[in-house]
Amino acid sequence: MNLILNEKEAAYKALNEGYIDKKPTNTIKILIKYYYNMGMNKEQVRNSIEEFMKNNYKRFNSVKWNDLLDKLVKKEEKLEHKLLEIDYVNITINELKTIQNINNLNLEKLAFVLLVYSKIYNQMNGNNSNWVNASRKDIFDDSKINTSTHQQRLMINDLINLGLIEKSKRKNSTNRKVCFADENSEVEIKLDDFRDFVYQYLKWKGEKIGNCEKCNRPIKPSGKNHKMCRECWKDRREQQNREKALRYYHKNKNK
Repeated sequence: MNLILNEKEAAYKALNEGYIDKKPTNTIKILIKYYYNMGMNKEQVRNSIEEFMKNNYKRFNSVKWNDLLDKLVKKEEKLEHKLLEIDYVNITINELKTIQNINNLNLEKLAFVLLVYSKIYNQMNGNNSNWVNASRKDIFDDSKINTSTHQQRLMINDLINLGLIEKSKRKNSTNRKVCFADENSEVEIKLDDFRDFVYQYLKWKGEKIGNCEKCNRPIKPSGKNHKMCRECWKDRREQQNREKALRYYHKNKNK
């Protein structure tokens, strides 16, 4: 998931570790909110965000970024400056049963992901409208569905025809409304880890879902020795290769 759900945590990480999101404007917007929250005025915020970027972003160029930073600081000045903190969303038994009754695994995964997104956007927007405005790419990436753009559109249309979602009436809008949310039903899943979160639905259905032994990320084991997520396995292999190269160097340097 590309959404940053805990902006306060992200701000602390940026300030304490110099971390910048792969999309730098995400970090910039969060820090601008944070600085305004600290009581800074517009000029102080503008100076602080430029100083942060100079110190932590190697490709930062004051001239090239000037207009964008001015625009972002000015825009946030008129807003609430409230830092987003979403720790979890609740999925109810009726919602899960509705999804299960679709009886098509890919459509079920897609519906589950859209439901989770709708609950996140409800918290972001302070309402219960159940509208989702995430990109189709993000939605299908989180659904773990690898298919063509044409097939993606057909799957979205299938959910519309089933009455589970609605599309926006606004021209060229990709927003979708989830129509099967049921907050009055009993909570079945408290979703508080949004990494590969579609696996939580598969786990509820009875599939064998484990957790990475290093970072606890949910994983779908492909064999008895599959105990790590892809990222941690890659890190371990790189570390092993470095250690192997170092051993080889020390073994042969005096020959």
